[in-house]
Amino acid sequence: MAILKNVIICDKATMSQKGSGKIDIMGAFDNIINPLFPMPILSLSIVLMLEEVRQGAIVEIRVNSPSDELISKGEFELMVDPFGVGKKVVDLEKILLQERGIYTMDIIEKIDGTNKFIATTKLFIAEYPPQRPLNQDIIDKILAKDGVVKSLKTEFRPYDNQDEQVKVQISLDPNEVIEEGYIAMPKDDKVVVSGKEYDLTGIRRHVEWMFGSPMPTSQEKNEKTNKIEPSLNN
Repeated sequence: MAILKNVIICDKATMSQKGSGKIDIMGAFDNIINPLFPMPILSLSIVLMLEEVRQGAIVEIRVNSPSDELISKGEFELMVDPFGVGKKVVDLEKILLQERGIYTMDIIEKIDGTNKFIATTKLFIAEYPPQRPLNQDIIDKILAKDGVVKSLKTEFRPYDNQDEQVKVQISLDPNEVIEEGYIAMPKDDKVVVSGKEYDLTGIRRHVEWMFGSPMPTSQEKNEKTNKIEPSLNN
């Protein structure tokens, strides 16, 4: 039975045109940090390597969410070298990461009419940005400085309701005046849009890392926006 040798997740991988069974790998990663979920992924590649592979064996893979929901599956024959090592680059396109947590892959070998389970392996972790440790001493030092970010405004559009938006202002000073048309970030980081509740914890964490940074120049303000709008076209 085949044995799992290695799995690499990356932005893109291709079998090398130089031959010799080499694989060109670009942008290998093991975690995805994002302030919002669901999060669309336009494309990624899975590099699968197995040992002790028999010629003619078919391999099936099943990509699973943290709650064990099937995201994608497929089967294929591996390119096997003279030493029994099989390799395959699997491309996934337009997948949606519905939730945070550990995404996994089941690997099954199919040969002589029988299915043999090889392994379940972790692909990557999807999570919010880490929480910044903001104690009162740090907050006071930032508020005492001039020319640094102390408040930030952003727009949230739900992935499943792009026609609606919520304008949120996140401020280090709880007494900061809220700009007209915006709401202060709720203490529990949750907003309701068209009767559905959304968790903006990731947005708060993302913004908090900006506090204390130099204020952007006029040119930078014109070139950048603070909108966070998940879309398959991003």
